[in-house]
Amino acid sequence: MALASGQMAIHSGEKDLALGLDPGRDKTGFAFVNLDGGLVVSGIFSSRERENFFAEIEREIPNLSSWIQEGNLNFLPESPSHHLRVIIIGNGTTSREFSSWVENRVSGYGCDIMLVDERNTTLEARSLYWKIHRPGLLSRLIPEGLRVPKRVLDDLAAWAVALRGVKNYRDIRQNKL
Repeated sequence: MALASGQMAIHSGEKDLALGLDPGRDKTGFAFVNLDGGLVVSGIFSSRERENFFAEIEREIPNLSSWIQEGNLNFLPESPSHHLRVIIIGNGTTSREFSSWVENRVSGYGCDIMLVDERNTTLEARSLYWKIHRPGLLSRLIPEGLRVPKRVLDDLAAWAVALRGVKNYRDIRQNKL
């Protein structure tokens, strides 16, 4: 996997995390990011499996491998739920019910929950995909908007949601100091 530079790179080593979620009727994208927005690990789970997903991130060594699309589980700290500072949820189709469920489910985590506008995150997800998976020389001649990724991008839409949220979270935290 090719890695982009700067904020778009896949990161490791930082313990404080944000969790971006892009809930949908059938599937939910997730992205664990550091508080600078760097992707640690992302994936997609069936929306019916949300309880299983949250149970896994509470485990000391979570087994998320069947859901992972990008990143490396080795970079995720043990018991990821203990390292969450904010959960950022896209405000799309199923967000009202989903965010209410998440709020009840994670009340003991001690992290903030934030809804963000998810308009255009699908387009941003495509751009993130091409930054991670650089197209071949001939493919680069095709405009980015016309290239078709080789997989669904719900996890990268969750990363786009997280990028919006961590910026707001940092601004809010900075103003509280």
